[in-house]
Amino acid sequence: LACLGSLRDEATCSICLSFFKDPVSLDCGHNFCQACITQCWERPDADISCPQCRETFPQRTLRPNRQLGNMVEIAKQLSVPAAAGDLCNAHQEPFKLFCNQDQMLICVICRESQAHHAHRVVPVEEAAREHKVGHELGLGA
Repeated sequence: LACLGSLRDEATCSICLSFFKDPVSLDCGHNFCQACITQCWERPDADISCPQCRETFPQRTLRPNRQLGNMVEIAKQLSVPAAAGDLCNAHQEPFKLFCNQDQMLICVICRESQAHHAHRVVPVEEAAREHKVGHELGLGA
């Protein structure tokens, strides 16, 4: 199960802390969601630099990372995104909420982040009940 956590970490954007959406690579080799890095670079005071290693670039070069995108889809399918007893890697808080839109467990700090703020989020217990009832009725996994 530790390897599933590692896979989840590798499939996660360090800006929004969610699975990559339309991952792109920078010239330094780091990856981000296309929307996340674009938003970072839109700030008027922003250098064209990597938020992770701070390397600066002469121009905004974003290369789609299709292989990482495919890996993210596999990670989502394997995902029991986290067990309810686990701690959020980003905040070291227990997972108490389930984000319906991203189909993943999140902590209360993640709930307030830009990534999940507008999403429908329910307590873990409620999500587990809905999942069990749906599964028993043959409504999917």
